[in-house]
Amino acid sequence: MKKLFVALTTKSTALISLASLVMTSKVTTAGQPVNPQPVNRTDATTTPVSAEGQKACVKHPKLGKYFCANAKQLSHLKKGAPEIDITDANSEKALLGVTDAESDAAVAMFGCDCVASVNCLRRLRNSLP
Repeated sequence: MKKLFVALTTKSTALISLASLVMTSKVTTAGQPVNPQPVNRTDATTTPVSAEGQKACVKHPKLGKYFCANAKQLSHLKKGAPEIDITDANSEKALLGVTDAESDAAVAMFGCDCVASVNCLRRLRNSLP
């Protein structure tokens, strides 16, 4: 038995296996995947999050400030509207496609309905459910 114990303690893998056997009554070796089990915490409570409670934040490209909006504030706006390419010479044509609701929301949120504000508003709206 003493020779076996000496042989086991001279190899690091065997030592780890022996230590884990003593501590957990299970033998593990290096390289074996460990499957942790979820902990059932009866004292923890979870609060469901509704889609209306979701919040999106973006940095305004011109003002340099972060703006946040709730899904409820932006739910009346069309989702999936592409951002306006500010390098395009025909950005005026794209600005004509901005709806009154978008324009009003951009003015209310950012103070103007310029291309940067409309893009910021669309980024906010597109990132919410």
